[in-house]
Amino acid sequence: MDPLLAAALRHLGIEDPPRPLTQDHTTAWRAGQWKIKTATEPADAAPLLHEARAVALLHARGLHPVDATSGRLAQGVWTAIPWRPGTTLWDWGLAAREIPSPEHARRLRGIGRHAFAALHRLHAAGWRHGDIQPANILVTPDGAIEFIDHDLTHHRDLPLPGPYRGGMDQSTAPEIARELLGTEPDVDITLTTEAEIYSLGASLRWAWTGHAPATTRLLGPDVTPRDILEDIATGRHRPPLSPELPWADPELEKLIAATTTPDPSRRSTGGFSTEDPIPGR
Repeated sequence: MDPLLAAALRHLGIEDPPRPLTQDHTTAWRAGQWKIKTATEPADAAPLLHEARAVALLHARGLHPVDATSGRLAQGVWTAIPWRPGTTLWDWGLAAREIPSPEHARRLRGIGRHAFAALHRLHAAGWRHGDIQPANILVTPDGAIEFIDHDLTHHRDLPLPGPYRGGMDQSTAPEIARELLGTEPDVDITLTTEAEIYSLGASLRWAWTGHAPATTRLLGPDVTPRDILEDIATGRHRPPLSPELPWADPELEKLIAATTTPDPSRRSTGGFSTEDPIPGR
């Protein structure tokens, strides 16, 4: 067993055998109710420690329900963050699209309201998540929303260990894509409130339709990451929303149009109330 993993298990008092998060993970596990990561190189350890510190600060300030812990062994580090119950927005949308119903429509409107309310609280406290996408939005068993995977989350009191260069491409705002295209990899990009509003709107669209929101093209032999960024920056391959909808919902369509407009100065929740009751799952 990885000595760092063994040290984490001892510290947490976990006797259950750990298992890799996925078949591709070799330094990240789930053990009991914890997600544990390890690193032996400083460059790999820095983002792990940053995420643990971000979660701890968010918890201390009432913005995240759980704390995080970490430890060192020789030159290596381990971090542990409690595993949160629920379903990612992507998986929730996948199940809803299989057999669409009025109940799914009602629930998705509630998810949208609560997600934007949660994002507003994060921004009001000076935080940026940094990688809002359907896989990083958790729908909890009681229908609430939590943002997870905080390795790019930052605040003036907790800057990132390196330059911010964006999150998931398909939920990246056009203005961020343009900055990424026009700057060198060592240049730090400032993530704005408006850009994260776009990312959340794009994530809702993505989970609702099952189709990538920014461009119809996919990475491959003839499509590079730069091509994808150029598509996002220009909107040249952005698909229309209506043909992709598994069910019609004018309120959600209005929300997505208002939050993902290319002009950041015109982005808003489009009158979509964040104060309405949140439907249960």
